[in-house]
Amino acid sequence: MLEISLKGRGGQGVVTAGELLAKGAIIEGLFAQSVPFFGGERRGAPVSSEVRVSDSPIPLHRRVYNPDMVAVFDPSLMEILRPLEGIKNDGILVINSNSPKSYWKNTYFLDATAIAMSIGLTIGGWSVVNTAMLGAMVKVSRIVDVNAIEDAVKEEFPGKLGEINAEAVEMGYKEVSLVG
Repeated sequence: MLEISLKGRGGQGVVTAGELLAKGAIIEGLFAQSVPFFGGERRGAPVSSEVRVSDSPIPLHRRVYNPDMVAVFDPSLMEILRPLEGIKNDGILVINSNSPKSYWKNTYFLDATAIAMSIGLTIGGWSVVNTAMLGAMVKVSRIVDVNAIEDAVKEEFPGKLGEINAEAVEMGYKEVSLVG
C-alpha cells in the first residue's frame, strides 16, 4: 500500500487532487481512498488531503501518519505545517516551487504555479496547481499511469476544462525534476 499526504492552501485544488488520484487508481483496477482534512473553508487556509492506493482492499480508515510521498502545493507551508513529519525514510517529496531547494533527500520540484498560469488555470487570481502536481506525483511515484489520471480529469471536468487540466497533468509530468 502506498500512502500519500497532500498539503496546500484552499483554492489550489488539494482536495480535488486527492480525489482525482484515487479515481485514477480505481480506473487502473486498484483500490484507493481519499480523505480530505480542512478547517474553515476559505481560500488561502491550509488544507490537507490523504490518499491510499493498494492492489488489495484497504482496511484502514484513519489519517496517514507515515506517508510514502508528500506533495506540497505551496512552499510557504514547509515552515508552517512541518509536512515531512513522519515521512518514511525512503519517502518522496514533490514541491511546487520555482526555485529548487532540497528539503529532503528525495526532493522533486516543479513550478506548478507557472504551468497553471500559462494555460489559464486560475480562479480569482489564485493558480489552481492540482493537476500539474498530479502529473509530477505520478511520474516520480509510478503509482498509476499518467493516462489514468488524464482520464480521471476528463471524466471529472468534461469539455474544454477537462482538456486544459489534462494538459496541466502532462506538463507537470514532463517538467518535474529531482533537486540536486
